Amino acid sequence: MSVVQYYIDNLKFSIIYEENRTIIYMDINQEIKQFSKNKLVDDDKNKVIYVDMNEKISNGSLKKIIICKTRISTYLCNAIVEVKNIQINEKILYEIYKEVLEVSKRVI
Repeated sequence: MSVVQYYIDNLKFSIIYEENRTIIYMDINQEIKQFSKNKLVDDDKNKVIYVDMNEKISNGSLKKIIICKTRISTYLCNAIVEVKNIQINEKILYEIYKEVLEVSKRVI
């Protein structure tokens, strides 16, 4: 197993290369201005919410999103993506990031 980190536009991307798969743990830091009436998000007791996704994207699948609630607002903080065994570069990371934002907007 090896880990490579990238910083793109003040966002951190950690790529974890394992024998049979590649995992990306990424910062999102996107404010959620409006979201559907999702009980997970509406529950004031939870400050950090882990949402299982398993949504397909072009290079793999979005496995999980992490939502953080503060006094000020609610944010999509992080995402975990499993990608096909491809070599990752900054361009691919940015494409995956944009796709994760789009898929997340449909669910939240």
